[in-house]
Amino acid sequence: MDFLSAGALTPVLIPLLVFGARVIDVSLETLRIILLARGGRFIVPTIAFIEIIFWVVSLGLVVNDFTNPVYLLSYAAGFATGNYVGILLEERLAMGVCILRVITSREDRSLIDAIRATGYGVTVVAAEGLQGPCTIFYSVVRRYDLLRITEMVEEMSPSAFCTIEDVRSTTRGTFPQSDRGVWSGLPHRSVRLGK
Repeated sequence: MDFLSAGALTPVLIPLLVFGARVIDVSLETLRIILLARGGRFIVPTIAFIEIIFWVVSLGLVVNDFTNPVYLLSYAAGFATGNYVGILLEERLAMGVCILRVITSREDRSLIDAIRATGYGVTVVAAEGLQGPCTIFYSVVRRYDLLRITEMVEEMSPSAFCTIEDVRSTTRGTFPQSDRGVWSGLPHRSVRLGK
């Protein structure tokens, strides 16, 4: 007995199933691509396996009755919603680390000490900008702490120029003890430095 022709799925339920499967599929795809770019080689194949199952289910339901515009709309709406949900999911998980670069017109010792007090290392570099001497400092920060650290920078040095870049992997660093476990969402690679 054919599952679709037997009436087990009504015309109302099929679009909902297509939409839901597509949201899950695209959310996982978004998460997989982000983790792939960050070097998450062990979890990416598992996510890809689950993702493709939901994709085949949603596509199969649409192709079974390709002339039905409701199915096509639910497939497209699931795709759009899945992108949004995937981005929200990745932001919520806040996996990985990033480089926070702060440029100030002077060496702001109180800000540097405040960031160090959170447990993060800070590297300070004297530099020269358009307006003359300035200070650049770098800190590698876990993403789930980034908002707290950037708010600290904004409060203590409102005229500072900040940039943030994702980091693919780390070899060493000064990080605070974490209650979220040792996994940061990034591989920790043992790299031989020098000769």
